[in-house]
Amino acid sequence: MKKPGVLVVAGDRGPGLEVCSLLQELDYPAALISSLKDLEQEIKKDAEVAVILDLDTVPLNTQFLRGLRKMHPHLHLLGISELSYHPGLEEVIGSHLLACLVKPLDVEELCFWLKSIGEHLANPVGEAEG
Repeated sequence: MKKPGVLVVAGDRGPGLEVCSLLQELDYPAALISSLKDLEQEIKKDAEVAVILDLDTVPLNTQFLRGLRKMHPHLHLLGISELSYHPGLEEVIGSHLLACLVKPLDVEELCFWLKSIGEHLANPVGEAEG
């Protein structure tokens, strides 16, 4: 199974680079992006990626995420945060993010989600059979 590339969206460069380093140690190609607008540009280049959003440093815009998911329905989004609960973000976490992982990241949990995303990218469910 091919490992997906991972785009890490973090408004704070230091923690974002830490996540990228961890991903690279796990053999996942990773790139740091500083905003949702930059994310949109990167996804146009390659939509077959996993996206990790740092919910502590990137202001989430529900409308933007909804539009992004509409344009790229196979986009896989994970959230990371120091908080285990985000009042007001239930809709985003429930409908747009596969999961929200708590910092510091549990390597096994991160690997589970990335492996699941890789399997889904290799065998998309609901593709038209020809």
